[in-house]
Amino acid sequence: PVLAGNIIEYRDENGAFSGRKELLKVRRLGEKAFEQCAGFMRIPNADNPLDNSAVHPERYELVEQMASDLGVSLTDLISNEQLASSIDISKYISEEVGEHTLNDIKKELAKPGRDPRSIIKVFEFSPEIRSIEDVKVGMILPCIVTNITNFGAFVDIGIKQNGLIHVSQISDKRVSDPSQVLKLHQQLHAKVVNVDLERQRIGLSLRGI
Repeated sequence: PVLAGNIIEYRDENGAFSGRKELLKVRRLGEKAFEQCAGFMRIPNADNPLDNSAVHPERYELVEQMASDLGVSLTDLISNEQLASSIDISKYISEEVGEHTLNDIKKELAKPGRDPRSIIKVFEFSPEIRSIEDVKVGMILPCIVTNITNFGAFVDIGIKQNGLIHVSQISDKRVSDPSQVLKLHQQLHAKVVNVDLERQRIGLSLRGI
């Protein structure tokens, strides 16, 4: 993809990235693209230790709160399995962040970098989709898992509204725990099965994909 090439070009011209925020200086890499790729980029020796983990920048404030609640620094929390295991995730569950997402964060804090991704894997959302009105039943859309709950997974398809892959639509086989099949920030292709313009909801499926 063009975006991945621009990241490599910037790195070759300017040297190693000092932090994830520096990605915003890359040509044609705006806020939306930053949201897509930031979680996959590892920045060793960055000022913020979370930049060398799979924790997405949008969750930094949450992790900083976890460290504060434990009375330790971010640096002390990261890579310390004992501290990470002591985090009571029930305190941090909200509408935006579910239990499974928090468990992924907790595992990542214990062993940062356990699932490294290449920057070459940066992908782009469908250029055909600019708003929910463009989403049609039957479309196959590239997406990224942003939150995992007991009833399914929410995915970013590149517009304001996230799509929902209900637990019944995750696999052709029966799935009881979505987190056993899907991972936070996982890149997928999902089929649109319903669009509710009035309620601004998009239903997706991985069955038969």
